[in-house]
Amino acid sequence: MSKFCVRCGVNISPLTGVMEQNPAKLERLRKWNVYVPEPLCVGCFSQILTQAEARYGEDFVYEEEPSVEFLAKLREEINKVTVFTFNPFNEEGAYKNLGLVSGFATIGTGLLTSLVSSITDFLGGDSDIYNDKMKEAEALCLYKLKTRAHALGASSVIALSVSFTELTVGHGMLMIGMIGTAVSR
Repeated sequence: MSKFCVRCGVNISPLTGVMEQNPAKLERLRKWNVYVPEPLCVGCFSQILTQAEARYGEDFVYEEEPSVEFLAKLREEINKVTVFTFNPFNEEGAYKNLGLVSGFATIGTGLLTSLVSSITDFLGGDSDIYNDKMKEAEALCLYKLKTRAHALGASSVIALSVSFTELTVGHGMLMIGMIGTAVSR
């Protein structure tokens, strides 16, 4: 089956002479919070690599792993990304649309949780165990969404949509998905 670069659309194949990005370099970029869509041709991957070198400077060029200080600062910056379920920027051209971003979290509740919640369900109560699991998954999902937005250079995410889904009926696998538009002012 043919693969096509998600940025330029070129057919990635040894027959066309266009190769896919290096998996080791791809993993390195992800450690540095650089969003890299897949599949990507070598040319587009090189452009993203050059942008990362310009953004992070000498530390990125010479260090394989980001430092603890860098990761702490990165987490702080990611937490500054604001998320809206509506568009707060009324004036046209007030922001630059950077594209869609998403975050997903899948959690398993385990056998004990399922047993306790089935009793709660039978008695008609509210399940604190499931609620806590959902809050945990929601926080993880939101962090992933903000991380992807930050990697694109966004200051905000607008038009957020959230979905909750049970993946395996009756077996306690839950998924939360969030999608929105990354923007910068």
